[in-house]
Amino acid sequence: MELLACPQCGSQWFVSSRSGERTVFQMDGQHQPVIAQPESISEDTVPINPDQIFCGACSWKGPENDLVESR
Repeated sequence: MELLACPQCGSQWFVSSRSGERTVFQMDGQHQPVIAQPESISEDTVPINPDQIFCGACSWKGPENDLVESR
């Protein structure tokens, strides 16, 4: 599966929020989220907003359209 990466650091892991209950996910080549542990999502989990996702490894945040092909 082709995954997209952070344009700043190259990480393939993203989170739906910087605080609170968040979803950890990757983005496939079709710009669809691939959730790491779908069974762990609760009602309090912040949903994935494709217009503002957060890199799980650095301070980058932005829309999913800014993601780059993984190396």
